[in-house]
Amino acid sequence: MINISAEQGLRATPVEIGVAASVSQLPIVRGLAETLVLLSDFTLDEVADIRLAVDEAASTVIGLAAPGTTLQCVFTVGENDLVVRVSGVAATEGLPDQRSFGWHVLRTLSDEIDASQGAFDAAVSGYPTAVEFRRVRGKA
Repeated sequence: MINISAEQGLRATPVEIGVAASVSQLPIVRGLAETLVLLSDFTLDEVADIRLAVDEAASTVIGLAAPGTTLQCVFTVGENDLVVRVSGVAATEGLPDQRSFGWHVLRTLSDEIDASQGAFDAAVSGYPTAVEFRRVRGKA
């Protein structure tokens, strides 16, 4: 278990959550992201941006997810940034549409963004897929 405190912060300690790959679980993921960045010296504007970016990344992966699979979210707070990796198992082959409005939102709210997909994995009956973004703290 990780002890979270505002004084200690969460620098370089990854925090991970796994939930059902369902839109009904988005409030849990958003709430965790918001709590982490509030405790890690991000401004209120940055908190709002990160919360929206996490929502978009998770929604993107959920949209591709095979039924009954899990959404994994890993948050790593660095000295100057936050890296978020959202992954799951896609039902079909193909990366998220990088021309979509959601992807545009992610590009706007983050400093770096990447999507990746592995080959079909028979053990999970789908394609391991991830969206990862990085947000720098204090950037105007």
